[in-house]
Amino acid sequence: MKKLLLVAALPLLFSACKQPEPPAAVTNPVASTEPAGQRAALPKGIALSVPYAVISDDWTDDAESRKRKTVIEFERADAASIGREITESMIKARYRLTGTSEVRGGERFNFRGDPGVRVTILVRPRGAVALQNDASTGNIEFGYSEPRGVPAAGQETN
Repeated sequence: MKKLLLVAALPLLFSACKQPEPPAAVTNPVASTEPAGQRAALPKGIALSVPYAVISDDWTDDAESRKRKTVIEFERADAASIGREITESMIKARYRLTGTSEVRGGERFNFRGDPGVRVTILVRPRGAVALQNDASTGNIEFGYSEPRGVPAAGQETN
């Protein structure tokens, strides 16, 4: 009888010693909903509602001005809709649209800010420019120029 009781209790004993399952978050990591490129900051005034990647962002200084050139690739949108979205976001950021033109297979938007800030944005679709990311549908070239002594775009003054 003791043997029968021991044999019956043995599976119960083993099940009690079994390690608990790890939480689902450990075994199945949750994918981030934020695209990898979206973590990078966009130049002041530009707002995008589609996934994007900042390809390059360079500042240069000379005696009279500071200049910035940023290249951004965007996904899931056509160049025309991105151009409209950027124009709206720049106007909301208090830049004045001073002109548009078609150049190098895309559309160029010229803006002015105070005091003496100039911004040129060229939006081009896939095919008009070589893209680094396979999922990209176009790119944005952002050119910024400000006279010396003006705080850099997107930077706060103390």
